[in-house]
Amino acid sequence: MKTILVLGGTMFVGRALVEKLRLLPEYEITLFNRGKSNADLFADINQLHGYRETDDILQVCNQHWDCVIDFSGYYPITFEKLLNDLKGKVGRYIFISTISVYDLAKFADRPITEADEIHGCTEEQKISKLPDAYGAKKAEMERILLAQDWLDKIILRPSFIYGKYDWTERFYYWLFRAKFSSQVLMPEDYSLALTYADDLVAGIINAIEVKKHNTVYNIISQNNVSLRQVVNTAAAKLNRAVEFIDAHESLLEKNDLDTSAFPLFVPLNLTIDGSYWLRDFSVTPVDFTATIEATIQYHDSMGWTNPKAGVSVEIEKKILGV
Repeated sequence: MKTILVLGGTMFVGRALVEKLRLLPEYEITLFNRGKSNADLFADINQLHGYRETDDILQVCNQHWDCVIDFSGYYPITFEKLLNDLKGKVGRYIFISTISVYDLAKFADRPITEADEIHGCTEEQKISKLPDAYGAKKAEMERILLAQDWLDKIILRPSFIYGKYDWTERFYYWLFRAKFSSQVLMPEDYSLALTYADDLVAGIINAIEVKKHNTVYNIISQNNVSLRQVVNTAAAKLNRAVEFIDAHESLLEKNDLDTSAFPLFVPLNLTIDGSYWLRDFSVTPVDFTATIEATIQYHDSMGWTNPKAGVSVEIEKKILGV
């Protein structure tokens, strides 16, 4: 059996990953997290609880791990200390990073590759509280990990992630509109790069075992997807028709809003090159329409409550006069 340590593992992608790993008899899994989010999950799996930014994390430094999968790394200084304490005790380290390590606006006119420059990180940013400097801190942690010559490591950079267990409700906001609204307030049409949670999970499981690999991978399921396409695809699955109302600047200003109020709205036409992970890992991204259908089914099972993210339903109705 291989020993697998998951840092995090009870929210969103981590939760979906552990659900898959626990079914594979070749892995012995241990979770380290605060024990606060979904604390009743995975009672049959060994769990260590504590706050990783304190000496609580030393609990994981008492044995050898064939693989560490890190979902919860956000602070470079404590990350470097953890790696020092784990030296010689880890076979492979899989770090879940983000495309936010790139200055996305610099690459709006071409696909972003793993070789492209990533953010720097100032001393102030290293210790700033989340969500401040999120991408810069992740970039610094990548550099710290890459400097560990003793360690076999894989860095995964997903784009905007969607799927079941998504506590951010950014994607859910648009599915909710497709299900319940005949008119949807919509900002300008830009294209996104998206990562389906199940595709990322498949990539991580592959990364545990893959022998010949690069160090850094962009993990992308779909490029050139717009928010309108998300809503239209969902509406078609729900047998509904939706009319888009342009959220032009004057309309938003009149209601004390701006485009930042719309989840997943990025005023860039982003394309992320994810060809390396498709080459090196045995993963075929799930068809986009199928991902929408599966995510709708998940929310059917959970009940459709008003999303916490984005413009409230009440304000949108007021703006639209419905």
